[in-house]
Amino acid sequence: MSNLFTATQALVLLKLIFAHLLTDFFLQPSSWVKDKEEKKIKSIKLLFHILLTFFVVWLFSRNFLISLFIGVTHYGIDIWKIYTKDKTVKSFILDQLFHFIILIISWLYIINGFKQFSNLSVSIFAAFKIWAIFITYIFCTIPLGILIGLATKRWREEVYTSKEESLNDAGKWIGVFERILILTFIINNQYEPIGFLIAAKALLRFKESDLKRTEYVLIGTLFSFTLTISIGILVKMII
Repeated sequence: MSNLFTATQALVLLKLIFAHLLTDFFLQPSSWVKDKEEKKIKSIKLLFHILLTFFVVWLFSRNFLISLFIGVTHYGIDIWKIYTKDKTVKSFILDQLFHFIILIISWLYIINGFKQFSNLSVSIFAAFKIWAIFITYIFCTIPLGILIGLATKRWREEVYTSKEESLNDAGKWIGVFERILILTFIINNQYEPIGFLIAAKALLRFKESDLKRTEYVLIGTLFSFTLTISIGILVKMII
């Protein structure tokens, strides 16, 4: 690990990031998001979300003050996002950046007096690697899918102008599984199958009579593949 911090301390940061991803993307139903957008600061679902955030952070940090700090600041960031009414890539990145800054501040506070894992007999570095890979998989599913969806929104609205027969959320889950496959290939140094995956998807979706839709699928696919490959390589360099 870096000379700036130990593997033990890095593990704390990974747990805080995991807690954030869990509460912001996987434990927050779409009905809660809709309720927040409609009722804004009066939304009871917003309070549920903040309480859940506090509890999950406490579960992974066992630090009441940090859990309270993250919960309160999360509330403030969510209020800002609700009232900006901006559903663009810029807004999404800023929102997550603010949360990440709060996590970094919280982490720095914790590691200054960090002693609770000093007597563990297990390999902390091994635990760090497991958490790093696990969180990368988590991020590459729903959170990265939201980012890709926002980035390709204007083309999607141009192509899909009317409601068509399609499996509900099929595109979303196709993207999730393809990113999981790509990340697995990257971690195991198997780059060749990625090319076959791109070719297979292109063959399945290509239609000469529907050029716009083909271009949209190609843009989304390449965007998804590029981000996932980049993240996979970055994580391999870190661990």
